Amino acid sequence: MDRKEYIIKYIKTKLNEFQSLGKFYSEEKINSLADRLTNSDKSLEDVCILIDNKFEHQLRKTTHNHHLESIKQYYLSSIDKLKNSNNCYLLSYSQGIKVLEQACVKEKGKKASPYIEVIINNKKKGFKRENNDINDYELIRSEIAYLLDVPFMKTYRIFDEAMNPQGIVKESALHSNERILDLEETLQFVKEESSKFTAKQELIAYHDKQKKRGLKDIPTKKEYKVNIEYVLNLFKLLPDINMSEYNKLKKEYLRIIIFSLLTDNKEMDPTSIGIVINKENPKYTYTISPLFKKETKEIMLPDSKTICNFFIVDKKELFHTLVVNYYEDIKQLLTLLLDNQETLMLIINQVIKEHLEYDDYINYKKQVETNLNLICDEVICKKAVSPDTEEDQASYKINNDNYLVKIEPFFESENKEEEEKGSAAIVAVIGIVLVVTILLIIAAIYAVSKVEI
Repeated sequence: MDRKEYIIKYIKTKLNEFQSLGKFYSEEKINSLADRLTNSDKSLEDVCILIDNKFEHQLRKTTHNHHLESIKQYYLSSIDKLKNSNNCYLLSYSQGIKVLEQACVKEKGKKASPYIEVIINNKKKGFKRENNDINDYELIRSEIAYLLDVPFMKTYRIFDEAMNPQGIVKESALHSNERILDLEETLQFVKEESSKFTAKQELIAYHDKQKKRGLKDIPTKKEYKVNIEYVLNLFKLLPDINMSEYNKLKKEYLRIIIFSLLTDNKEMDPTSIGIVINKENPKYTYTISPLFKKETKEIMLPDSKTICNFFIVDKKELFHTLVVNYYEDIKQLLTLLLDNQETLMLIINQVIKEHLEYDDYINYKKQVETNLNLICDEVICKKAVSPDTEEDQASYKINNDNYLVKIEPFFESENKEEEEKGSAAIVAVIGIVLVVTILLIIAAIYAVSKVEI
C-alpha cells in the first residue's frame, strides 16, 4: 500500500465514526485532502496525528460554542417576562452561583467615556458600557476577585428582554458622603490639600518627568521599585492619613497588582485604581478601589509584558520586585494562590468557559495558567529561603478555610439545578451544565461532521 492509499484509508476510517450521523465525503474531496497530505513532508505517523487533532479540535470548538448558545436558550426558557418598571436582566455571579435578575437600569445622561452613568433599581449608582470585547474579561475578573478577596467593582452583564447582550454595568459602592478619585486626580488632591511641601514637590517632579517621557519600556531594574513607591508615597501624602490607613492602602494596592498579573490585566496605569475619600469632620478617611477605565487604549504587548503605572514592564521582573521588597504585605495572598493552585485553575476555567468563544477561551486560559505558574514558582523559591513561621501557618489556615467556603458553590452548581422565580427577580443556577454538555457533545459530533478539514 503506497502513502496516498494509506492516507485515504485512514481518512475513511476516521470519517466512518461519523457515518451513522449522516456524514458523507465525496471521493473527490477525500482525494483532494489525501493529495495535500501525501505531498507534505510529514511522516505517516504525523499525518495521522494531524487528522486526529483536526477532528478533535473541531469537536471541542463546536461543543464549546454550542454550550454558550445553550446557556442563552436555557435562560430564555427559564425567565419570567419583565414586570413593573423593569427594563432588563442583570447577570452576575453571587457567591459562586450564577444569578439572573430583573432590574431597572436608567441612564442619567452623564457620560464618562466609554461609560454612561446609570441608576440601578432607583437606588444604586453604576456605570454602563456598551458591548465590547473587553467586557467578557471584566466579568471574569469580577468573580476571580471575589474568590481571592481582592477589591473589584461588582460587574453585571446586561441583557434585553430577548436575552441579547447590551454591555456591562459596574456597580458603584460609594456612599453619599464619599467621592472617588483615580491616582491622577489624587495627585491633584494632594497638591491642594497636603501640607508636606518638600515630599509633595518631589512626588510631583517625578510624576511630571514620567508623563513627559510617555509610556515606554522601563529603563532599569532599579526603576521597578521606584515606580511602585511612587504610589505608596502618594498614599503617605494624603491629608490626615494615619499609619493604619496607610498600611491598609499599601497592602490592597499590592494585592491589586498581583491580581492584575494573574488575570492578565495589562492596564495598571494611574487611571485604573482609585482612592475613595470620605470627609468625616474634621478628618479625611480613605479606602482603595479599582476603577472602570474612562478611556481604553488598545496597546499590543507581548505576553511577557504588562503596564504598571508609568512603564511597560516585564511581568516576571515586576513580580520578583514585589516578592523581594513587599513579601510581608502580600504573603497571605501568595500562599493562598500556591496552596490552591489546582482548584483555583479549575474554577477560573469554569468561569471563563461561560463567557468566551472557544479560541479566546483557550488563549486566555493558557495565559492565566502561565501567569499563575510564574507566581507560584517565585513563591516556592521565596519560601525556601524564608520559611513560614507557626504564626504564618495559622493565618494561612484561616485564609484557606475562607477560600474553601467560597469555592464550594462553584462545584455544587455543576451538579444541581436550582431555580427560584419571583415578581422582581429570577435566580437561574446553571445546575444542568454537565447534562447539557453530554447532550451537546452528541450534537457537536454531528456539527463537526459537516466541517471541512
